[in-house]
Amino acid sequence: MKKHPFKLEKSLKLNFFFLSIVTILLVLPINASACTGFTYSDEEKVLVGSNEDWYDYDFWIRFLPSENDTYGRLIIENHWPIPPDPNWYCPQVGMNTQGLFYDCFATPSLMPVNSSSKPYYHNESDHYEYSLESYCLSVCSSIDEVLDIYDDYNLEHMENYQVLWVDNTGESIIIEGDDIIFKKGDYQVVTNFYQTHPELGGHPCWRYNTAVSMLDNMQDFSVEYFTDICNATHQTGTYPSVFSGVYNLNEEILYLYYFYDYDNIAIIDLNEELLLGEHLYFLADLFEGSNNPPDKPLTPFGPYNGKIREELVYQSQSIDPQEDKIHYLFSWGDGTDSGWLGPVSSGETFEASHTWKRRGNFEVRAKARDTEGLESEWSDPLWITIPRERIVYDIFFLEFLKNHPNILPILRCFVSFFTR
Repeated sequence: MKKHPFKLEKSLKLNFFFLSIVTILLVLPINASACTGFTYSDEEKVLVGSNEDWYDYDFWIRFLPSENDTYGRLIIENHWPIPPDPNWYCPQVGMNTQGLFYDCFATPSLMPVNSSSKPYYHNESDHYEYSLESYCLSVCSSIDEVLDIYDDYNLEHMENYQVLWVDNTGESIIIEGDDIIFKKGDYQVVTNFYQTHPELGGHPCWRYNTAVSMLDNMQDFSVEYFTDICNATHQTGTYPSVFSGVYNLNEEILYLYYFYDYDNIAIIDLNEELLLGEHLYFLADLFEGSNNPPDKPLTPFGPYNGKIREELVYQSQSIDPQEDKIHYLFSWGDGTDSGWLGPVSSGETFEASHTWKRRGNFEVRAKARDTEGLESEWSDPLWITIPRERIVYDIFFLEFLKNHPNILPILRCFVSFFTR
């Protein structure tokens, strides 16, 4: 099983305003990302469905048992680094043992202003420390309790996202920062636009219209039908639906699907998992056997040597057995890498560039990852040499030395004096 990086150290002190700005700038490229959420309830059960569409496939599901007056819960987290800790993982969606659920949805920029005089949430005893949603999931059992907590804190960190909250009574809300939308009727749908500010764009998107239409015409209120809605609203391409879930809030059961393969299901009973103590799974590992990773990439090809601060371009290639598109990661041998790039079609040559800042011998390697998150092994290395920069004398200076041979002994004495 894939190893999970360490969580954010509790000793880390970070101004929350700075964290909010970082989140806005680095975490939520809302012009391209997209997700879909919807909920419906009757007298017997409450279901929530969602697609999580994202460019990074590094998702984990963590189980946190009850302790210190908190409720047991599951949280699906994604690797959204912040500058002080590149290994920090951010909670994206969760459900607790009280049948309370939340999910976050990227939006156009809209700064909340009505809570600006209140403190930012920061709790070192919370597993995620800065996540107001994670905290609410740990101590709340209803929509009313969630609203009480949100009312206590500054919500400026929500400038680029909104949250769907649902409890097991069937109540649900969409918190847009300053505005709150309560469910009217039997269902509620959320995607990536502000329903109170349609002028900001994305209103209404095709995914929203599809979910509303299917809920309006629903004949069979079931997990299977909610799965059909996930299927009808999923995305492919650069921002695919990495995972989909149908959550039964009365039984605290999650029906999980990976990369819009709705014939392959992982059924997760929250209460049974919590008996195992705190633990986590890499989502792709729950669906092993349904896919094979890309082949080992070719040894990168490109220049064997270069100069310091010179941009050099390297290429590699891999083939995916299922013809999935492929992302590439280049390791430059100097402690840095390219980050995941792409995707491109299976078998298509991909290139990346790098600039070395010091001399030495370096190994350039490549790794491939398909759209289901499975990674190849590293390629064989290409060894390159970056020599020390040499000073090239201007031809006029050389001509000056030629015409003034007596200057050389003087220069020699000058250098000797200052380098003693």
